[in-house]
Amino acid sequence: MTTPVTTSGNGQDRPVILEARNLKKYFPVTRGIVLARVTGYIKAVDGVSFQIRAGETLGIVGESGCGKTTTAKMVLMLEQPTEGSIYYNGQDIYQADEAGRKEYRSSVQAVFQDPWSSLNPRMRVKDLIAEPMVINWQLSKPEIRERVLELLQEVGLSSYHANLYPHEFSGGQRQRLAIARALSLNPKIIVLDEPVSALDVSIRAQIMNLLKDLQSEYNVSYMLIAHHLATVRYMCNWVAVMYLGQVVELAPVKELFDNPLHPYTKALMSAALPSHPDTEQEEIILTGEVPSPLNPPEGCHFHPRCPFVMDQCSHVIPETKEITPNHWVSCHLY
Repeated sequence: MTTPVTTSGNGQDRPVILEARNLKKYFPVTRGIVLARVTGYIKAVDGVSFQIRAGETLGIVGESGCGKTTTAKMVLMLEQPTEGSIYYNGQDIYQADEAGRKEYRSSVQAVFQDPWSSLNPRMRVKDLIAEPMVINWQLSKPEIRERVLELLQEVGLSSYHANLYPHEFSGGQRQRLAIARALSLNPKIIVLDEPVSALDVSIRAQIMNLLKDLQSEYNVSYMLIAHHLATVRYMCNWVAVMYLGQVVELAPVKELFDNPLHPYTKALMSAALPSHPDTEQEEIILTGEVPSPLNPPEGCHFHPRCPFVMDQCSHVIPETKEITPNHWVSCHLY
């Protein structure tokens, strides 16, 4: 099942800078040590398509194990797709030459969930932030130092922090350092993999506001992987809901939260805390467990847990349909 690409709802003039088409990632399962043989495949990502436009944020949500992070790794070229393509400025990055791939890697950066694991504890902050520039750009030491100090100020830190080590910072400050490092090459896209989930609640809003301010200043696009729906609602322009390796619903953020269509999306919304204590919302309790991606159900992957299941759901793959303008859903109910 292939998810549709999007069209920009409130930014029709914004150019598409990254497009994924029918991405699939299957991990082989082997048995034996000496004469290992493949006994099956884990279908981590099973036909995902989307677009990211300049200056916009695409959010990807879903339960753990649904394929969000694997999708992000393919965008970052940390995993090779089993099938499908990723286009950056119209060029297939996996068919590009070495120069094209190097340009892509410079243009697409990442900020991970745990900044402590992504920052070398033996390097001073000034060297951590400067490292990408030293590798990719031909700049003098004074130019690099000036850029490092500028980035520290951009993320709300001071120049004296440049000589410190990562362990001398709090969790929120380390995440600011990770953001500064990601910005060092003036990227066009930043993949944000749970950027605030490891932080205290009091710090989350500061980091989210910082990311939005930097997006406005640099016109950078974000691909946000998140569990927390309030974070997605605040940060994103578009939201893709994933379940068992597939996108089951894709829509502009306001449309998705105001009018969720897929039963799984409705269940996610009902499990989240309401934006106001007096808000009444439908309670949907899903039965059973998430099926194994090693042997996903036939037909609609969600049908074993769906409260609205029909006979055709167990053997017919639902088509992805545009129900309202720019609101796509894969479900036999529509």
